[in-house]
Amino acid sequence: MDAQRALLDELMGAARNMTEEERKGYKEIKWDDKEVCRFYMVRFCPHDLFVNTRSDLGTCPKIHDPKLKERMELKYALHAVC
Repeated sequence: MDAQRALLDELMGAARNMTEEERKGYKEIKWDDKEVCRFYMVRFCPHDLFVNTRSDLGTCPKIHDPKLKERMELKYALHAVC
């Protein structure tokens, strides 16, 4: 069920089931938003680095999304070519 939901989110966007009024207040997350983990976007998050050790930081409060990371890498790859 979650795989189907993820596929629909990928194809139609996360706001696919929202009404028009809900969409007015909806803001799509971009890779440079404050809610997105900068460390994850660059290479790796320190919260993921020390899992199950004494230095474990717990789960990261920010968003880790591979799709956002791909968008950022694509943008900077295009800038490097130009």
